[in-house]
Amino acid sequence: MKSFVVYVITFLMFSTSSLYYLVAIFGESIETDEAHGLQLVEGQESETTESANNENQEETLSELHNESSESSQKRLHENQVEQNANESKHIEVKETEETLHQEAFEKQRRTFEFPLSISAGVGYAAVGLWMILDKRNSKIPYTIAIVGSLILLGIYIASRTVGISSLGIEPVGLLDVIVGVLQGGIIVGSSYFLLNKIYAKGISN
Repeated sequence: MKSFVVYVITFLMFSTSSLYYLVAIFGESIETDEAHGLQLVEGQESETTESANNENQEETLSELHNESSESSQKRLHENQVEQNANESKHIEVKETEETLHQEAFEKQRRTFEFPLSISAGVGYAAVGLWMILDKRNSKIPYTIAIVGSLILLGIYIASRTVGISSLGIEPVGLLDVIVGVLQGGIIVGSSYFLLNKIYAKGISN
């Protein structure tokens, strides 16, 4: 039974290591695709709003056409054209500012996330290999696995709830959720192994 638990833990360790490498290497492209999808939705909403505004303006012009003279219509049309131009310019400036802000945020986030993911991947692989080579003689790798997983889970939860430093609150990604589940399994499995080892040592004494 103990051997089976060790095999499960090492499998979870190497799986978590592999996923951390995926997050480090491909996480940016996946998140970019998700962000692009959100931008498409927002763009569709903006187009819908703009169409509604244009319809309202056309209705207003139609009403004024029946109630005013040709000169008044010309003045109103010029005002509408100027207003639309100002609104378009304001929207373009706002979109440019948002794009620059988003790019700066992504660069800062990747500066924090990439080395953390690589280090975690190397750490999980090394400790998992230690467990295999140790053949259940030492409690140290299991203790390291528990502490390391708790720290990484704490960072993950903090980054998705209260935010970290100037990075703000990050969105929850699919790979992040899978890694979190695997880390929970590592904590449970390693704790079970250590408790059994302590219990067996108590009986032998």
